[in-house]
Amino acid sequence: MAPFNIQIDHGDDKITLTIIPKEDYYIIVYFGGILGAIRKMGLDWIMLQQEEIDPGMLAYFDHKQNPEATQVSLGIHEINLIAGEIENHLVNQ
Repeated sequence: MAPFNIQIDHGDDKITLTIIPKEDYYIIVYFGGILGAIRKMGLDWIMLQQEEIDPGMLAYFDHKQNPEATQVSLGIHEINLIAGEIENHLVNQ
């Protein structure tokens, strides 16, 4: 599956994230850097530990190098929004 973009609400902002599908998880990319990755486990989506992610050629997101970017944190709310957008994308393929 090819990478795809989603948009989520984050505070007062709407942000665009790129989702890179891997074999059994999805890498979440923002401004060209990895924010994290999530995996579906049964009905739940879980955040992966950094050592579980194969970053390939991408670096991890560094807000200091992208000061124009909205400060993004991946909490339960954001993970649920991202997971919902991934599921919508998969259904609409």
